[in-house]
Amino acid sequence: MEPKSAAPGLSHHLHGVLTELHRQPYPYVPNPPTCKKRASVALIIRVRPTYDHWPSTNLANNASQSVQQRLDGFFAQPWVQYGEPEVLFIKRASRVGDRWTGHVALPGGKRDPEDVDDKAAAIREASEEIGLDLTTEDTISVGISLSGWSLPAGGPNRTNVIHLRR
Repeated sequence: MEPKSAAPGLSHHLHGVLTELHRQPYPYVPNPPTCKKRASVALIIRVRPTYDHWPSTNLANNASQSVQQRLDGFFAQPWVQYGEPEVLFIKRASRVGDRWTGHVALPGGKRDPEDVDDKAAAIREASEEIGLDLTTEDTISVGISLSGWSLPAGGPNRTNVIHLRR
């Protein structure tokens, strides 16, 4: 049996980080001229409720609300305040000759020509790799955070698209 929480845990800090990321997103970082590939990953966070603070109602998601209002409404719920934040990782397939074989990673991949932007690439890749639709009403897309680093030997730049699942 899990011990009872006396005070809110990590969710308070997570709310602050996501709010700050939404208010001050990282600037767009273009690929270097020698790097033609671009990849995006989705950082998918969900909050798992504890048995002592189980959700009693489902918060309706109002599309007319701003991201900040939706974040505030989500984190105002007691089950979220006392919940356990979790990050979704995948394990890459094992293939001979693949330098990333078997690695743990965030879902994502190379941007395709039909992808409008990096966010669209991350959403498509998450759907393809793990079957998770990040365009549903129970998802709050916080924004794009460009890490600004390149892999050795001209590998792709990575874009992190933050999604909060309810």
